[in-house]
Amino acid sequence: MLNKNICHIIKIYFLLVIFSTIILCQKSLAIVTKSNGNIQYKYYLNEDFSNKLNFGAELFNNDLIKTGDNGFVKFSYLDDGTTIKIHKNSEIYVRGNADETYITKRLNISSGIYNFDISSQAKDEFTIITPTSVASVKGTKFILSTDMNGMDEFYGFEGIVEVLNKESNSTLRLSRNIKIVSLPSGEINSEIMTQA
Repeated sequence: MLNKNICHIIKIYFLLVIFSTIILCQKSLAIVTKSNGNIQYKYYLNEDFSNKLNFGAELFNNDLIKTGDNGFVKFSYLDDGTTIKIHKNSEIYVRGNADETYITKRLNISSGIYNFDISSQAKDEFTIITPTSVASVKGTKFILSTDMNGMDEFYGFEGIVEVLNKESNSTLRLSRNIKIVSLPSGEINSEIMTQA
């Protein structure tokens, strides 16, 4: 009877060690290069938010970043230097998977203003998901503004982005000097950006 209990305890111990090793071996995806103002950060293994996200901090799959009225965070991916700037009143989940040489990148955005400088992707497209739209990116520079009502505004500066409206399943291409507006109703349209 005692031997069975000891064997059971040893099995549980080894399962816990294996599970902990898998969780703790998750590779970092990006590194914070600038942060200031009101920021809340939740590490993927933590239940609670921290009010600090310091320069040099590593970001992992399922980390959550929120910025307040004066918050700003800038981070870069470790494989290709792709840079994301998160402006005030924004909320974003950093998601992805890292192998030996490449990071599959995905961001889930609830609201806010973001500036993207995405390097040419070697394999899969960089995917950006909002409540209204899905943007597929191979490499480009653009700005995304998404509000609490679900209106997405994409401003193209370089390269091409495929923007899909989830409701209508309609797709438009964002390119230089083009603005795309995607609405929860399914409406999606583009226009030429003016100097204003």
